[in-house]
Amino acid sequence: MKKPSAAELISLTGLNDVASLAIIGLSKNAGKTTSLNHLIQAWTEEEKKRPLALTSVGRDGEAEDIVSGICKPRIYLPKGHLLATSVASLRRCDALLDIRELTGIRSALGEIVIGRMLSDGYVELAGPSQASDLKHCEDLLREEAADCLYIVDGALSRRSPAGGGVTEAVLLAVSYGKSASAAVLLERVKHAVKLLTLPGVEAEIRELILSAISREDRVRALALDEKTGNFRLLTAESLLGEPDSLHDFYRVSDRLFFLRGAITEALLAEFLKLRNLQGMILVVEDGSRLFIENNTVKRLEAAGVELKVLYPLSLRLITFNPQLEDGSPVDNPGIVDELRRAVSLPVYDLGPALA
Repeated sequence: MKKPSAAELISLTGLNDVASLAIIGLSKNAGKTTSLNHLIQAWTEEEKKRPLALTSVGRDGEAEDIVSGICKPRIYLPKGHLLATSVASLRRCDALLDIRELTGIRSALGEIVIGRMLSDGYVELAGPSQASDLKHCEDLLREEAADCLYIVDGALSRRSPAGGGVTEAVLLAVSYGKSASAAVLLERVKHAVKLLTLPGVEAEIRELILSAISREDRVRALALDEKTGNFRLLTAESLLGEPDSLHDFYRVSDRLFFLRGAITEALLAEFLKLRNLQGMILVVEDGSRLFIENNTVKRLEAAGVELKVLYPLSLRLITFNPQLEDGSPVDNPGIVDELRRAVSLPVYDLGPALA
């Protein structure tokens, strides 16, 4: 199947009209870095004047996977573009960089710094893991180039935090994962697309939630009581491992519930134990924060719970890597067409990693 031209790839992802993009991987070795390299090449071929500004949730662009030992594509970034990466990763870049700013953000690989490419070369990205730190990096990058296209590359086997108001648009990278079954792949992708395209909550409720969480960093849940019209806040470091906290906080007259942070199977299992959930609106930050299976979504629907998000995501494109998680190729020439029919979104195999 013919892959898109540079101009078509930029158009498909809407990069001419957005300020920021997240590349989300559905599984390990899904092809996030390959997709990033194709975007960089397309941007270069089209001679776009806006500089790219890259960072990563985790570590990307290293020559070898630190867990599996599998060779990985490196990231080749031309002169003039920007990046936010760790001090340790700077030593693995073979380009000349001008260090513009120390962010004060600490990571396992050292402080995150802002740099500008003084020459073409390979770079390693190791950025922050928190949404607030990603926003801080964007602010600093925009001090260097206000109109830059901010791209956040996903982390190993993770989707979050691609949303949370961090980026405008999303590219989803998928591969076969651990199974070569086309049926399994199609179900996984359909489920992921459903979560990533959940509708946004009404504007009035959105402003209420945003106002509440802006005043208190430790808000983990918010409830709106139908009888009184009042809302209540639950503050905690985390709801994970605290099964009684939701039960004690909940009232049967609550008709809207907001949960902040990562939403796991265990957390929703506790939520589904609550009484009188019919007609409940459950709001989460965005679809990338939902780490749940399709059966859990069905259980929510059966209980009469409607899922909505605080920050709707704009999923523009799905890129497909026809390999298993260990890098083994899978030969199924018609799978891209099957994916397109399953999700009604542009799906492309962009080909080799380029760099």
